[in-house]
Formats: sequence, C-alpha cells, structure tokens
Amino acid sequence: MSLNDQLKSFRKSLASQPVYGVKRSAPGGVENKNESRTSSTPGTPAIANNTRAAYESSMEGKKKSKRANQGVVFSQPANTGAGTHTMSLLYTVVNYLKNCDDPQSVVSIQSRTNVDIRANSELWEKLTTNEKIDFDEINGTFSYKPTFQIKNKDDLLQLLQEKRSQGGMDYKDLKDSYSKLGVAVEELAAAGQILVIRHKDGNPRVLFCNDEQYNTPLDEEFKKMWTEISIPDETDLPRELENAGLKTMEVFEKKVITEPKQKKSKNRNRKGKITNTHLANLDLTVDYVPKKTF
Repeated sequence: MSLNDQLKSFRKSLASQPVYGVKRSAPGGVENKNESRTSSTPGTPAIANNTRAAYESSMEGKKKSKRANQGVVFSQPANTGAGTHTMSLLYTVVNYLKNCDDPQSVVSIQSRTNVDIRANSELWEKLTTNEKIDFDEINGTFSYKPTFQIKNKDDLLQLLQEKRSQGGMDYKDLKDSYSKLGVAVEELAAAGQILVIRHKDGNPRVLFCNDEQYNTPLDEEFKKMWTEISIPDETDLPRELENAGLKTMEVFEKKVITEPKQKKSKNRNRKGKITNTHLANLDLTVDYVPKKTF
C-alpha cells in the first residue's frame, strides 16, 4: 500500500470516530455559544468543564485539604482523653477528685472525666482500696482525703496557729487540701493574719501565722532611717565591707590527697601435678641449675 492510500485510510478512520464537545464559559459567567460544541453522536455525554478557572478552583480545594491535614501528626497517637490503661484512668479520676471539695458520685465522675468506673472492675477495686480516696458505700460517693482537712480560710488560719511552734508551712504541702487555697491565702495576707514568703513570680512559697504579740511598735523616725539605708550592689559589697572594717566570709576547700594504693603481690604456690611416679621426690616448681664440677 502506498503512502497516499495509508493517508486516505487514516482520514476515513478519523472521520468515523465521534467528536466530543467541550463546554466553555465566557468571562463574567456568560456562556459563549460560538465556542460550545455538542457531541456529533446522539446520546454521548459532554465532557465536564475544564477551563482554567475550574482547574484553579479544584487545585485550591486540594491545597485547603492539604493545609488542613498538616496539623495532624499521624506518627503520634490521637489524644483520646483519659486513655484506656487502668492506671491512666485512675490518675484522671484521682486528679478530678483532688480538685473537688465535696464527695462525687459515679455519674458525676463519668460526666466530667468520661471515665465509667463501673465498666472497669480493676479500676473500681483500685479506687475503693486507695488510701487517698474515701469511698462511702451507703451513698456510693468518692472523695479525696488530703493530708490536712481545710474547707475554708478559717481552717487554714487555725492550722497555721497550731503549727506555729514548728515554723512555717510549705504552700505545696497544703495545695491539695483546698481547691480555693490561693484565694484564702491572699485574703488572710491582706487582713494581716498570716505572713507569706513568695517566689520571684509572686506565688506563695511558705506560710506563717502572724502572731500579733510579737509585732513591736516602732517610731516613724526609725522606720525612715531603715528605709533610707542603701544596700550596696553585689560587686561593690566586698569593698564597702572592707571600708567598714569587716571581712567577708571565706570558704576554704579542704583538699583531700588520696595516696595511691599499692598493689599486693600474690604469692602463688602452685604445685605441679605429678603423673610419673619416678618424679615424686622432685620439686618441679624450682628451676633446675646444674651443679658446677671443679
């Protein structure tokens, strides 16, 4: 077959195939009838809109879904709350009861922590036998047993008065006793009933009972003199002490000289195993030295 015959055959096969029309939209949303073509074959569906605007719209949707998934770390387990392990559930329930001043029922615990105590027999046993949890069998309620029983600021003041001879009390030791401990401390401190030593960030550190019998009245002149005394800077403090005839405290480090341990020589008295009977009277551990003959 010649080249012309092959070309005619290709044109015939191309003409016999159906032509699909592409629906296009003119700018502004008005359809351009001149550019729209319908399928030459009846019943053949038209191809979906493939304009640039449609393409950019579809790509924008993919980018949004990709950005939405960027916040999900698929290598880490999802945060499902209290978890499923018994000890994790126990920690969640105990921590919730610690922040409650009143006993809590099973329903209230489940509504606040999403932990069903009745569905886990092991968790139920650990809660009812926990030394820090008080279980009321009659009412079916749970409550946290703190180290100190504090229900209000008056209980806190009474406790500090009882522990007055022992000094102050750490705030962290009292924190689990009362959920509103911070508010009670600030109210008592503002009323002058307790003294508070604070951290650098202002949070309470140590609490003292303010015993008014030791509050000696001072003259305003002495208070003024006390406040007018300037404290030298840390870098200037040694020089100011020296000018006043005082010495700074010196810390001497005692050098510990360790003597090297002498290695003890091990005396090895090993006896050879004699297998020949004719060598029984010979000491094989001594080197043989031939006798000199003159």
